[in-house]
Amino acid sequence: MKAAALAAAFAAIASCAGAEEPLEEDADQDEVWEVTLGPAVGWGPDYEGSDDYDLDLRPHVEITYRDLIFLEGPSLGANLISITDPGSGGRLLAGPVVRYGGGRDENDNPALSGLGDVDDSVEIGGFAGYRVGPWSISATILQDVGGGHEGLRGEFGVGYGVELTADLGARLEVSTSWADGDYMSSYFGVTGPQSAASGLPQHDADGGFKDVGLSLGASWEMFDGWFLSGQIGYARLLGDAADSPIVEDEGSADQVFAASSVTYRF
Repeated sequence: MKAAALAAAFAAIASCAGAEEPLEEDADQDEVWEVTLGPAVGWGPDYEGSDDYDLDLRPHVEITYRDLIFLEGPSLGANLISITDPGSGGRLLAGPVVRYGGGRDENDNPALSGLGDVDDSVEIGGFAGYRVGPWSISATILQDVGGGHEGLRGEFGVGYGVELTADLGARLEVSTSWADGDYMSSYFGVTGPQSAASGLPQHDADGGFKDVGLSLGASWEMFDGWFLSGQIGYARLLGDAADSPIVEDEGSADQVFAASSVTYRF
């Protein structure tokens, strides 16, 4: 399974592809479905906190129904709250979300040997985002109910998106994430038995802010409906995540990722 930073790179392409789109509802209300499909390639750490990097190829999928229900990669959600301020043009979106997470295998990297696997997760929660002009702010809270990390985590971001030309948009985002003790123990903790099996020192990873990051992306409409999108980013692990032996001794708290896709929207 690939690291969270690499998964985030793929997910961020979706926000870049929409960087140049207007806030208002689509003028053509007959557009019931909007589908974006294409190949995407990503480069990032092979586990969260690793200093070894891998390439990964996967499909890029976005589907929306009446600006209400959306599928973006591993996330399925609904815009149950949609409020537009006619004065500022700002728009608030909020609702429930379900997300699939790929977990982590101990054979992803020799540094993980003896730690066991972290099973796949199914996370449920909610999101809220507000966008006005080029600025946006977002928050997502997720709880694993699928028996993976079994934890609660939150993602928070502030972005600035601009239309550089009629066909080219760009987006800069600052983000941070928080995770509880269950999540941190699953991905960064080392128990007594794990220490004996792996040779790593024991590490008790408590909840707290996990990372802070910066990303830059762009999307270019090459032809009618065809988009070339790219994303680069950097994240710094914090607290007990950065102090974990799989990070401090075997990996790096500095995480870099990149992704690109060619998609068709119809």
